[in-house]
Parts: sequence; structure tokens; C-alpha cells
Amino acid sequence: MLVTTADLWEPRPGTLLRWDVSAPAHGAPAQLSLNQRNHLAGATAGAPTVWLAAAFDVDGPIEPVALSRTWRAFLARHSSLQLEVVAAPDGPQARRHHPGTLTWSVATFGHTRTVEETRAALHAALDERCGPFGYPAFLPAAISRPDRSTIVLGMDHLHCDAHSVAVAVEELAHLYAAFAESGEEPSLPAVGSFLEAVSQGLDGPVRVAADDPLLRGWGDFLAGRGHRLPTFPLPLGLEPGERAAQATAVATLAGADLMDRIGARARNSGASTYAAVLAALATAISDLGGGERLDTMAPVSTRSAQPLTRSIGWYTTTVPLTVPASLTDVGLAEAGDAVRHGVRLGSVPLDQVLGSLTEPLVQTRSDVFVVSWIDYRHVPGGSAHLDRDAQHISASTLADDVQIWFSRTHTGLAVRIRHPDTAVAGASVESLLDRLRHTLADLGAAAEASRVGAS
Repeated sequence: MLVTTADLWEPRPGTLLRWDVSAPAHGAPAQLSLNQRNHLAGATAGAPTVWLAAAFDVDGPIEPVALSRTWRAFLARHSSLQLEVVAAPDGPQARRHHPGTLTWSVATFGHTRTVEETRAALHAALDERCGPFGYPAFLPAAISRPDRSTIVLGMDHLHCDAHSVAVAVEELAHLYAAFAESGEEPSLPAVGSFLEAVSQGLDGPVRVAADDPLLRGWGDFLAGRGHRLPTFPLPLGLEPGERAAQATAVATLAGADLMDRIGARARNSGASTYAAVLAALATAISDLGGGERLDTMAPVSTRSAQPLTRSIGWYTTTVPLTVPASLTDVGLAEAGDAVRHGVRLGSVPLDQVLGSLTEPLVQTRSDVFVVSWIDYRHVPGGSAHLDRDAQHISASTLADDVQIWFSRTHTGLAVRIRHPDTAVAGASVESLLDRLRHTLADLGAAAEASRVGAS
């Protein structure tokens, strides 16, 4: 799956279709998760719209009846998409709409002739529809062409996480193929309900005792940084309090063979491939003047039960990581320990962490330096995403820090880096990408040398 952003998306032109959904004035009361409450607080304060979109290709022109049935069946399976949030004087209020109460319609909203025109039209439609307040906060759409068409589902972050985008591609592809070929709904695996998980406290970490060592671990991490969350350690060309338009760098870093060698080297050191890539990132940043250890945050999945693997929802928490800038066996082992320690600290809810601090957080930037990892070989759809030309597209907003998304696929390792659109930040990111390719190659070469030496 290609991970990109709206400004870099290159959808081919065609006939643009969109599905509109209207809901009744009332619905059943629903609870909001911690992630959703934080997201809504940002939106209420005026933060830009943050949406994620799934896009994939199908053969031939779109069959509107089959795709209409696909959208209905998909929404009926996923309670997150049945959620509406409305602004109220005492805070956001959530309600759930039964799928049978919704009214659907489909309309053509354009015939485009260029990639740029297509991107602009879809970007505008996604920005307009995929805001967290009101219903729906998602946009079902398609680009119909005679030869090969594209199905698009945009969702406000309220509804989903990155894993959900892969799930959406897999399920929508199966549903549409079945409805187009036979008119019959296919049998799909059972799926857990996000809204029920939230109501039962199963969507994320659970609170711990006030004297739990995990809370002390968070306190130590933050105290060691002057109670500041991690920031990208290379120059960005912004003064404190300044923000800039977001720029995005998307690059391929390593092929499948190199990643297999890195994975073998990591396992020999008691680390995961993710930990080894973090060590390579820390080393690359250190080589550019960033220090001997890299502090960052990382989102990790909270999908603990099997039915939640295919559930659309926001199942993540954020963990702290301190990774050494070292590619030695000892350095990789420390990186593995750092990831495991961070995941353990992530078992504490973030609101409890913040409430337990002896000093308030010092926030110098709006964004937080985050390094994310998804192995698309092990999410629903797997290698089929390549045949579908599947893409994960994120909204383009504002930035004052760097956020990095590594994506592992059957073809290797790619990265998407979100950063402020300044000359200084662009130069830092370009240098980082160049150095990171070298550190990953060094890891792979060392793994190959060890294999040859052992044979």
C-alpha cells in the first residue's frame, strides 16, 4: 500500500461520483474514546480538518448500484461509521444512527481531464465532508473510467486509524466484487464493534494504581526532557510558536531483500525489525548532529482481541521511546528493549499519565515528533493491496514539527515524512533521507557479513 498525502496524490481523471448520506435528527447516545475527545478538542479550538482516505482500483467503469450496496453493507458492519458528533454548550455529544434509518443518494460531481483537476476536486470534497462534527463525517466516492476505476473512502480521523484504511480497502474490494458479479453479499469474517469496545473500555489502555511503576516510568521520561514532549532534533527554520504549511516527502528506502537481512540481524540481537529501523533512524539523525540518543513518540495498536483486527475505529495509544544511535549488536538489543519498555508504558492511559505529573507539560510546538510503523504484510489484504494499487491518503494541514511514517510491504520499506514547508526543514529532511538509506544499507551489509562468516 502506498502511503501518501493529498498534495502528492495523483488520481487519474474520469467521472467523479459521490454518495451522500442523511441521518434522522436523533440517535442512540454513544460514548467517545480518549483519542476522539482529544481530536474534538483540537477541532473545537480551530485545528484544521484531519482525515484519512482509502483508495484502490477495480476493473472497468463503476457500477453505481453495486457500489451503493457496497457502501451500505460496509457501514452496517462498522459501528464507528454510524457515529455522529454534535457541538453542545457543555461539550461534544455523540449519538449512533442505526443503518436502517439512513437515506442514501448518489450524484455525479464532475468530469475531469487532468490529474491536477481530479486531485483538486476530490481534495475539496474530502475537506468539505470529512470534518468531525455532523453526519456523515466520511465521504464515499469513486472515479469511473472505461478501463480501470478508483473507489475512494475518506473518513475524518474521528472514525478510524491507519490500520482501518487497510481494512477498508480489503472489505470494500470484496463487497464490490461480489455485488458486481453476482448481486449477492459475500460472507466476511466477524468484526468487533468499535463503539461497544469504547463503552466496555476495550479500545485502549486501562487505568492503573497511582503508585504503579509504569506511571513512574512516564514521569522519568518526561522529567529527563524538562517535561517537554519530544521534538525533531534537526533544524526546521521556525521560531517557537510559528507554524507553516505542511510539506511531505515520500521515498522508498529499501527493497524486500535488504529488509529481510535487516530483520534477521535484528532477531539475532533480540530486537524487532521496527526496532532496527529506529536504530538506523537514530544513527542517521546523530550523524547529522542530532545527539547520541533519539527521543520520540510512537503510536501503537490497542487491537488486542481477534475480532477487532477487522474493526474500523481508532485503536491506538502513544508510547515514549528513547533509542540509541548505534548499529552494533548491543545497540540493536538496546533498541529492542526501548520498544518493549515503551509498549509497557503505553498500557497506561495518557490522560492518567498527564494527571499524575508533578509539573505541567511545557509545550513548545503544537505537533509532537512521532515515528510510526505499519507492516502491511500482516494487515487484512496483505499482498492483494499491490494488485489493487491501494493507497492511504492523508489530509494536508499545517506543521511545526516532523512526523515520520514507515510502511513495510512485500516490496520493501517506504517512508512518508510530514514537515513544515520551509527551506531549512526541507534540507534537513532531504539530508535525513539520504543518510537513512546509508544506515539501513549498513545494517543489511553487516547482516550479510555475519551470515557469510557463519556458513
